[in-house]
Amino acid sequence: MPSPRIRRLMLDEETLQGLLQNWPLIQITGKAGMPPEIYRFTYNLRGLYVSGSGQILERDSHVLEVNLTLGYPRRAPQCRMLTPLFHPNFDDSMVCIGDFWAASEGLDQLIIRIGRMISYQEYNTKSPLNGLAAKWAAQNSHLLPIDPRPVAPPLDGAPKAPASQQGEKPVRAQMVLDVFTPAEDQWSEKIVITPEHSGVSNPSPAPPPPLSTVSNPIVSSPAGLKTRSAAAPQEDRFRRWRLVLFFSLPAILAVCLVWYGFHRQAQVPLGVTPRKLPAGAAKPAVVDTRRAAGLDRLRESVMQLPGSSDPEALRAEDNARKSIQAGDSVSAITALKQAVSLDSNFSRAWIELGWTYSATGDKTSALNALQKAVDADPAQIVPYKTLAFYYTFLGKRDDAVATWQRLKNLAPDDPDIASNLGGLYMAEKRYPEAASLLEAAALASPSDAFAQLRLGMVRLRSHNTDQGMKAMHKALEMNPGAEMLNNVAYEMAEAGTNLAEALVYSQRSIREAEERSQKIDFQNIQKANLQLPGTITAYWDTLGWIYFKMGDLARAESYLTPAWQLRQEGLVGDHLGQVYEKQKKLPAALHMFNLALEANPRLEETSARMRNLANGPVPEMQLNAREELDFMRTIQLPIITATNASADFDVLLVANGKIEKASFSSGSETLKGAGKTLENAQSGEAFPPASTARLIRRGILSCSSYTGCNFVFYPLTVVPGTN
Repeated sequence: MPSPRIRRLMLDEETLQGLLQNWPLIQITGKAGMPPEIYRFTYNLRGLYVSGSGQILERDSHVLEVNLTLGYPRRAPQCRMLTPLFHPNFDDSMVCIGDFWAASEGLDQLIIRIGRMISYQEYNTKSPLNGLAAKWAAQNSHLLPIDPRPVAPPLDGAPKAPASQQGEKPVRAQMVLDVFTPAEDQWSEKIVITPEHSGVSNPSPAPPPPLSTVSNPIVSSPAGLKTRSAAAPQEDRFRRWRLVLFFSLPAILAVCLVWYGFHRQAQVPLGVTPRKLPAGAAKPAVVDTRRAAGLDRLRESVMQLPGSSDPEALRAEDNARKSIQAGDSVSAITALKQAVSLDSNFSRAWIELGWTYSATGDKTSALNALQKAVDADPAQIVPYKTLAFYYTFLGKRDDAVATWQRLKNLAPDDPDIASNLGGLYMAEKRYPEAASLLEAAALASPSDAFAQLRLGMVRLRSHNTDQGMKAMHKALEMNPGAEMLNNVAYEMAEAGTNLAEALVYSQRSIREAEERSQKIDFQNIQKANLQLPGTITAYWDTLGWIYFKMGDLARAESYLTPAWQLRQEGLVGDHLGQVYEKQKKLPAALHMFNLALEANPRLEETSARMRNLANGPVPEMQLNAREELDFMRTIQLPIITATNASADFDVLLVANGKIEKASFSSGSETLKGAGKTLENAQSGEAFPPASTARLIRRGILSCSSYTGCNFVFYPLTVVPGTN
């Protein structure tokens, strides 16, 4: 029987088809998924847009994309315009529907409502996304609506309205309106509303991209922001798409590898929304360097798979890679499909096709391609691993277990089997089966400290404390570094055992990592420098969690708060929420749990805690948590330029939250000298007491003619390339 979400998607499709059939004002012009999860609608309604010369002109056709994420219908659909629109409640990346969305509302009702907004039959100037449009609408309400025709189809039997009637224009639509604009504003002194078919020069806007190229709106900029410049250059859009593809495989693996070293769930900007973790799955402290190394090894292993004996298939694969570099996913998919049609045994091309589909959010096609990669060359090990990881990412644990078991029959000595299959068993609390695998792995690799760590974990979770601690101590003897100290300390805290000893280990790991941060050369930033803040904040979380387990709530809060503010990871938010709950700060605890779930919807135990605190079902829309998370990473700045511009900057944060240094990395030359403005700003990201850390963060500085300037830190789980 289909799940409730699938049934809702099927009902939405049936309702929309029936409602909009033969209705000329709103048409479904694209769908993706079975049942559809992405729609494209064309509205044949009059609305407004801004021309390149700064005039506000009318247009008669608008294209909307709607993405029904995994949280739908509990969470609002993600909507964005693919054609330009001048309206208080629209911007380049989103449509503001959060104020009126409810799970009980049908998708058909939402589509009609957005049509009324496009035609200015509905608008809200109190909380606008476009401040200039709000100002204009407030001053010129007598000209509205732009299109007065009923947007919704008539009841059965009523006559259908024509798509457009040339004479049906607002009476004063061609008036020249005096609107005050500040001196630094880029707009002309007069705003003109002119019909598109008039004599005003009005080049036709470019058509929207094909449906399959469109990524999730949250991914359309690396930081998921609403402040991105309205006129982003074409090469910048390509760069963002390449980021989506580049992080697609790491994101899948970061979510699905439920074992040590790959365990913290990263919030990477993607075109897909991650599934919930299995109930009972433990989440130990991060080992970012091991995870990154593992992902790099997997990518390299895929690239080392045999090529094709067909030169045309190899040429098609090469063309696909060039298309990816150019940001053209449609051409990349077409070329890879050609490659596998020429050589159906070309396993590497099947995997690349799966990755590309995944980057565009087409999970069904991605899974199908990865399954065919295994069938294409059943003797190869790497396709099994890639498929197993993707099954886990999709929440198909049984399929993931079966795939690892197939690989175990093929290559019983492969070192990845024990850790990953054991991790899946542990997620299901099948501890005896996990212990059997991990004990054998530890015996086979007696000098592998992390094999001992994994063995210690399963023993502690099986309540075999003495043997678990024996394995943990052995791991530390082999590897006494900060990473291992932190991991052992976290596991001890999770098990609630030897907390005084865990405290010592955690403090040592933080001291070592913060001393490393003191040696950073800001003039020569390396990738490891950008990864260090993620490591240090994870170590702060471990120490805060140990203090929580010891009952020292004040100290726990002093470490968990900055770890959450900088890291914005769901598990850290859950830890902080539990501190508030113990402190009897119940509204603060509910608020924090809500933010934690926004950061990581897979935290099932957090959902249960919220229900318990609320003493019943949790309201559907408590907060606009996504906006709050974005705001936490945002610094408002004075006006630097009146033009639309954006640039990446590296900044050096010190303990009091001050930006000590700022350096231009890439982007608009207009902002190249804005470093001093950043250095005069206060980040608001305070460190724990007595911390000596010096953290390099990267962010995007954006300026807009109507929103001013701000700086938004990239999430710590996104480490952009170095200079």
